[in-house]
Amino acid sequence: MVGNLLKSFEADISQIPKIEGNSDTPRDKVLKTLAHAYLRLWTRLALESGQRLTLSPSQFTLGTYEGQMHWVLNESVDYKGISQLSMGAVFRKKHSLVAETYVLKGEERARLLFSLEEEKVKGRPVFVNYLVYDAPLGEFNIVAAMEVLKPILPAWLETIISADDKPLWSACDGLLECVGI
Repeated sequence: MVGNLLKSFEADISQIPKIEGNSDTPRDKVLKTLAHAYLRLWTRLALESGQRLTLSPSQFTLGTYEGQMHWVLNESVDYKGISQLSMGAVFRKKHSLVAETYVLKGEERARLLFSLEEEKVKGRPVFVNYLVYDAPLGEFNIVAAMEVLKPILPAWLETIISADDKPLWSACDGLLECVGI
């Protein structure tokens, strides 16, 4: 099952179209590329596990599914108003794969990270973030980002299928850099 997931995932990612709108800012292009990747990954994980993760903004907002892993982005979405994309679930604890843009020392960047609930303090969840990929907007490469994500996918799939948080938490702790709370 895991071998099929990784092969299918690679094929899905290789089919992400290049965003070439003249009116799109570099940030819009990166977010549209990430939206394509998230829609494909969301669909692939649902097909492999039989479970649907929560996608925000929702799959219905981001695009239209035309079958056979082909999504068409909703062109009426204002990507300037989207601060991040996230995909996740809650089993015993909440987890999300988050994609966001941010500014660091005057430079716009994009990153992917897993945000994992570690504990509750005063009844509120505390999340720890594990960095998957980070790059300046102009250098963002979806293939490179997904290549870093690929070793985590088997553990994520196991977490989704078993509703046990441990595989994903262990994989993130062992394979990714913890970048804060």
